Amino acid sequence: IFSFESRPAKGTGGDGPVLSEYIFGQGAEGLNRINGSAGIFAWDAGLHAGLVGRDRIGIHQVYYAPFEDGFVFSTRLNPLLKIRDKAVQLCYPAFMKYMTFCYNPGTETFFQGIERLRPAHVIEWRGERFAVKRYWKIEFEDARHQDESNLASEIRERLRASVKIRLKPDQPTAVFLSGGLDSSGVASVLSLEGGRGFHSFSFRCAGESFDESPYAKIVADALGTKHSVIEYGPEDILQIEKCIPLMDEPFCDLGINVATYLLGRSAADGSIDIFTGDGGDELFGGHPVYLADRVARVVDSIPGMLKNPFLGLGRRLRDSDRKKDWRVKLGRFARSYRFPESLGTHRWRVYYEREDLHHLFQPELLNEESLDRVFFDVIEYNQEIETRDALARSLYSDYQTVVQFYLRRLEMIESMGLHPRFPMLDPDIVRFCAAIPSRYKIKGASDTKYIEKKVLEPWLPHAVVHRKDKLGHSIPMKNWMRENRTVKTFMRDLLSPQTLKNTGFFQPDTVERMIMEHQERLQNHSHRLWALMVLQLWLNHAALI
Repeated sequence: IFSFESRPAKGTGGDGPVLSEYIFGQGAEGLNRINGSAGIFAWDAGLHAGLVGRDRIGIHQVYYAPFEDGFVFSTRLNPLLKIRDKAVQLCYPAFMKYMTFCYNPGTETFFQGIERLRPAHVIEWRGERFAVKRYWKIEFEDARHQDESNLASEIRERLRASVKIRLKPDQPTAVFLSGGLDSSGVASVLSLEGGRGFHSFSFRCAGESFDESPYAKIVADALGTKHSVIEYGPEDILQIEKCIPLMDEPFCDLGINVATYLLGRSAADGSIDIFTGDGGDELFGGHPVYLADRVARVVDSIPGMLKNPFLGLGRRLRDSDRKKDWRVKLGRFARSYRFPESLGTHRWRVYYEREDLHHLFQPELLNEESLDRVFFDVIEYNQEIETRDALARSLYSDYQTVVQFYLRRLEMIESMGLHPRFPMLDPDIVRFCAAIPSRYKIKGASDTKYIEKKVLEPWLPHAVVHRKDKLGHSIPMKNWMRENRTVKTFMRDLLSPQTLKNTGFFQPDTVERMIMEHQERLQNHSHRLWALMVLQLWLNHAALI
């Protein structure tokens, strides 16, 4: 937060003149000189002008709302709710977006009239006039034409610099270490820059095809970290009740909410900097959905008389208890293929069709305008970038959406006294890697994160760099919902017909059918059911039901 006079007295010095020059003199573009996570408020008393801004990547949230003869803003949602008090009403289109994607990707929040400022945007005002403007945009240009060896070397140097500027020598340091390339790469740079002996934390879910903690241990042993493995069992699902008060808005991922809470609780024995690998998938093309896009382009070329029966069969397959069973992959692809192509990569992340929402929500909450808005934000993001490169379009859109989703755990661990650090979301690294040709990110048909592997080969064991079974924070929630008494009871209590009737938002018969289909392995509704459970808890906590 900056406050200064635009024309300070001669010889007073200080930061005010500098800030005034590049914020009000250069306009919002001057904020490009700020590298880090920030919600920014600047007020120039001389010009009677103000600026509210959000950092380039959007690590910290900024909310704003009209209020009396001006507007109010905050980096957390709750203060705005208290200020506006009884003027706040629920925004049902945001509920529908949440149920569709398991988070709300739009700028409208769960409360009417309270908006979320997008990353790299500012609100500027002078007198009684204000406007929202973008001051920075990620540009995906194939501008890095050096050979892959030189390219990998330059990325190494930039990654080391990014970690170094976030590393405080006198501050306790740790890393959330999954055993994947991104967190392992950050840990390896921490070892190079800060020496051996820092802490690393990972979680473990017992169960075939779900436990990836052995890879985290390989990295921890190679780097000499003080490694802790936190067991994550079905009874830990109940910890979601402690996560809810730490969320501005509900968001849910089967392996993110509770896992982050468990890791944070284990690390929070004092003020500590927590490094993560968030952002690596977007830097180097690591999400499996990018490969699904490629498969879809092949399927598009198949005549309908051959394609449609095959996809129809895929949609009728029963679910499997294994994470990467071929039936799971084919069933998910066949169901998602029906979503609009205009969603791009996000078609593989959608959990409800328009007709499904008709069956889920009570009729009085639905109208065609609200349903039309469910996909609006994602489609608009996809259209903001002009490129023929499908991967570049997906990566750009993901910085506006799923990156923001994963960063919401920041709210939880900061509340525990931890200080998250995201070196792979450094704006300079993001800008540099955006210009790397897509052929270096996905090599051939399916070799994802190709250039990242070249970057990390000198620093990490071969078994970690070239592993083929990365799961991505996976937990066997779908199995726990079918087999574990604690989880089943918890789900039944939160989603009972009477509880849903009291809530008044959802149709109990539809939810009962989803529970039945899931438990009989006809469909995998674990994401849908978990999203409903998280939402019910959040509504209870917010005293909205």
